Amino acid sequence: MASDPVSKSLEWSKKGYMGMALLLMINERPLTGYDIMRSIRETTDGSWTPTPGGVYPVLKKLEAEGLVHGEWYVHKGRKCKTYVITESGKRTLENVLIKQSQIALGINRLFEGCMKDIFGFEHPFVARPVIFAMLEDDSVRQGLEDLEDKREAVLELIDSLRRYLADTDAKIAELKRGTTF
Repeated sequence: MASDPVSKSLEWSKKGYMGMALLLMINERPLTGYDIMRSIRETTDGSWTPTPGGVYPVLKKLEAEGLVHGEWYVHKGRKCKTYVITESGKRTLENVLIKQSQIALGINRLFEGCMKDIFGFEHPFVARPVIFAMLEDDSVRQGLEDLEDKREAVLELIDSLRRYLADTDAKIAELKRGTTF
C-alpha cells in the first residue's frame, strides 16, 4: 500500500466497501469469485483490482452469515463455486443501501462545506447519492419509457422503505416490551 494519505484512504475505502460491493453484484446475478474480481476491475476502469485474498474471505464471511449461498459445479474439469444472494442477503442489502445513502448525503454536505471553505464556491456541486438523485425532476429531458422506469424504481424504493420502517417499528416495540420504567 502506498504511504501517501490519499492512497491510504482509498485503500481503506475499498476494503470497507468489499462486502457491500459483493452483495450488490451477486444480487444482479450469480457469480464466481473470479467473475466478481473481473467485474470490479472492469467497472472501475482498473482503479480497483481486488485480489483473491481480498474477495474470497469476504465471500466466505457472507456465506457464513447466510447472506449468500455457494453452489459448486464443474467447469472444464475444474470445481467452481457460484454465489447466489439469499432472501436474508436481499433484505440486508436493502437496509445497507438506505443507510449508505444517508451516510453519502451527510458526507456530501461535508464535501460541499469544504469546497466552499477551501475554494470559495458559494454553491458547490457535489454529486448526490443515487437514491436521492433519482427523485429529482428532469422530466423535460426524459421520454415516456424513462419516466415509467423511474416511476417503477421509486415504487420499489417506497416498498423497501416501508419494509425498513416496519422492521424498525417492530424492533422499537420489542425494545419497549423488554424495557421497564
